[in-house]
Amino acid sequence: MQRLAPDTVVTDTITITHVPGAPEFVRLEPGGELRWDNDATDHHIVVVSGTCRALGRRVQAGGYVYVPTGIDHSVQAGAWGCTFFSVESVNQAV
Repeated sequence: MQRLAPDTVVTDTITITHVPGAPEFVRLEPGGELRWDNDATDHHIVVVSGTCRALGRRVQAGGYVYVPTGIDHSVQAGAWGCTFFSVESVNQAV
């Protein structure tokens, strides 16, 4: 087995650009709406039950929506309401 010379220093750096924020579990009643303004976070939405509209598309249970930084958006619940899991990730070097 080959070994590195004892005076060899290996350094490696990693930059994390998406730091997850506090996740939320949200229930919207039928016709309800939740809005997010333009901010410095990416937004990940996973629909758990019901249907909703996000970014102009209908999303049903099991569906996923990714909203990049800087886009105003909302989730509008369908006729039976909507439950979704929401996580924002901050774009910053850590």
